[in-house]
Amino acid sequence: MEKSATNPAFVADSSLGRLAKQLRLAGFDTLIDPHPPNADRLSRLSGPNRIVLTRSTKVRRALVSQPLMFIDHDQPLAQARQVMAQLHIKRRDLHPFTRCIQCNQLLVGLMREEAFGRVPEYVWQQHRVFKTCAQCRRIYWPGSHTQRWLERMTSWFESSHELGT
Repeated sequence: MEKSATNPAFVADSSLGRLAKQLRLAGFDTLIDPHPPNADRLSRLSGPNRIVLTRSTKVRRALVSQPLMFIDHDQPLAQARQVMAQLHIKRRDLHPFTRCIQCNQLLVGLMREEAFGRVPEYVWQQHRVFKTCAQCRRIYWPGSHTQRWLERMTSWFESSHELGT
């Protein structure tokens, strides 16, 4: 996937770990800086192609010359909505379940036979499609959470007015 206005890459400060994982679930290349917010470190991690996501006013003031989004909200749903709205990302721009939630790598297909013994037996019996992360070797499959996450991602594009809030 090439980076574009509808396929941005991010680096999130440690206060935005939940948002970063949601962005990964949606298919966005998102690094997480696990350390307390630091402008120099975030700048190095972002390089020329990543948007810095932060809740730190100190970082916002220090990084005026590079792409940065100051996240106004505390709640992950509102944070995700802010990112989608400010970057004009549409639902069709998401690529759900294509990245490892742990290490951010793109997932690759895994033959069902290769999942045998690496996933719980009942999962192996119930599912035919598996993906894996080449880096951490974690295995993913479309479980009961998949539909809930797709619904949550859809809610990122509903206005607060539609939701009665």
